[in-house]
Amino acid sequence: MSKDYFYSKDHTIEEALSDIERLCMLAFHKLENNNDYSLHEVERLNILTYVMIQLGRTTYMSKKLSDDVNEMSLEIFKRCTGTKQLDPHLEFRFEEPPLFSLSVYAGMIIDMADLSFKLVCIDSKCDSFFITSDCPAFTINPYFDYLGYAGVKTLGYKGACLMMPLTPKLMILFYDSNIYKVGNKKGKVIIREAKDIETMNMLIANEANEILAYNPLHEISIPLREYAQKMRLNAQPFKLFMKGQCKIPFFHILDKAKSLNLNSCYQEDLLREHAIYLSKNPELKQYLRSLGGSASVEDRQRFYEELKNRK
Repeated sequence: MSKDYFYSKDHTIEEALSDIERLCMLAFHKLENNNDYSLHEVERLNILTYVMIQLGRTTYMSKKLSDDVNEMSLEIFKRCTGTKQLDPHLEFRFEEPPLFSLSVYAGMIIDMADLSFKLVCIDSKCDSFFITSDCPAFTINPYFDYLGYAGVKTLGYKGACLMMPLTPKLMILFYDSNIYKVGNKKGKVIIREAKDIETMNMLIANEANEILAYNPLHEISIPLREYAQKMRLNAQPFKLFMKGQCKIPFFHILDKAKSLNLNSCYQEDLLREHAIYLSKNPELKQYLRSLGGSASVEDRQRFYEELKNRK
């Protein structure tokens, strides 16, 4: 699931990505060794950055965004020139589509900074495991599924969630705490039922592009394999709700959020307060973006040395 010079031949891109991965590894190891570890705010933002970049750095997302931009550009070209029938060979493309995709998602990190963090753990007594895919990080919105619109992926909307398997037993979850109650007040959710893990794996398979990955010691079930093959032939949104119940058992929609009527609301009603505030204060958004990575090398080194001893 890798390719040489995927983004460009500019080594600074890979070096920057490696730097982000290095900063997250300390937190990842702590979470793996101690599922109750409470993340420092800087660690939470680093992991959010990592997950957002994982969303944008795939072949699937690179092609999707490139195709979307081409489609919009062709439509604008038709309107501006008055052309009704375009040459089928005309396309608007980037020289380096993966770099564009990466930059789009990196640019949205500030927009997602309000999301809360949970670690989803499989009970040690359970023999089931998480799989992963060539789209390791993915977005879901159980809230819009509950409201009758499955498959909504708009990141600024209420109910947005980011998920990514970290190990066969751990999954990262960022979620909108104004919409959901996830587990209890502790920083982790424990899954004990094999059927619930199978549902999670079907969701992961649904979000995959071409490849599912798993430890060969943990053979995937025949129903999951058949489901993945079916979705590859006929992709469709994964419906999270059935008869008013969420298939993912640890998601609970707060009563205060259940009254939204999509048929009679304004566009602004669909957005999280954080996203609305940033859209109305672009200078603040730009300022927050400028803060990313602005600490001196010495301050960063000192800070991460202190984190190493943090329990």
